[in-house]
Amino acid sequence: MRYVHGIHFLMPYWHANTIKAVITRFSALFLCLTITACVNDASNDDLGTNANRDITVSRSTSPSPDAKVLLTTLPEHRDVILFDVNSYDLTTQAQLILDPIAIRLRNYPDTYLVIVGHSDDDGSDEDNIVLSYERAFSVAIYITAVFGIEEERLQIIAAGKDEPVVTGKAILDKQQNRRVEVISPQAIVRTLSPIAGKK
Repeated sequence: MRYVHGIHFLMPYWHANTIKAVITRFSALFLCLTITACVNDASNDDLGTNANRDITVSRSTSPSPDAKVLLTTLPEHRDVILFDVNSYDLTTQAQLILDPIAIRLRNYPDTYLVIVGHSDDDGSDEDNIVLSYERAFSVAIYITAVFGIEEERLQIIAAGKDEPVVTGKAILDKQQNRRVEVISPQAIVRTLSPIAGKK
């Protein structure tokens, strides 16, 4: 059984404060622009009274760069984050794996991420679904909070214990099943230069 959730986990309070801050900054910027415009208008009026004054407009003679938008295919990429028993805390090693994944999301706004949480077969089905969700959620929180990735670009799936990579009761077998799979699906992205390794 899988539990799928398109995350919307940031608090409405945070959104309200962010909106207030943006409105305050916008109001201050608008006031500055209005004052500047009035000063410029007054200066232009003074120039208009002197008919003999020459106004020279300098134009850049350098050619504008010839930018060409390229469509490039990014291949699918998969990474695995492992967890301790009954834990959903990210280790330092896990964060090092997640950092380049988040940077790819930030560099290519056309991409998204699928985060699939898993557990071993200890405990009840309900507990394992919850634990696998919490593991996937901790990955999503890290990517959105640290790198500012929009939450709607991340999809969480809680698979519980139903999709083991190893079947067995050994400690090492169980450890391989306590994981989160982070999937960056294949995507066609827009770039201004070829992606490294691509022709």
